[in-house]
Amino acid sequence: MCIALNEASRVHVRELTERTSRFVEDIDSARDRAAITQEELNNRLSEQMNKAMYLLSIVAAIFLPLGLITGLLGINVGGIPGAENKLSFLIVPVFLVVLAVILVGLFKRVKWL
Repeated sequence: MCIALNEASRVHVRELTERTSRFVEDIDSARDRAAITQEELNNRLSEQMNKAMYLLSIVAAIFLPLGLITGLLGINVGGIPGAENKLSFLIVPVFLVVLAVILVGLFKRVKWL
């Protein structure tokens, strides 16, 4: 079954086809812009996450040795170094502060801080 279209109907169908084609192109363009925006947002979030993880790593690198030393000295067993010396309690905090300052200085020297 063949339907014949007059010239006005053909022009109308052609215009509708072109309008639909423009709409599809506009939708494709909007989709591409949305994808670029999403990629930029993901890059920014990734950069913020990397900065936070970097700072957390630096803090952990400074405080883990200090925690290890205080944990070892906090054990209630005999034979702890300096248990008989009255100045040993003062020596340990001073040592921990000096160690923290050395670590911060080291990190600044290698430009991690």
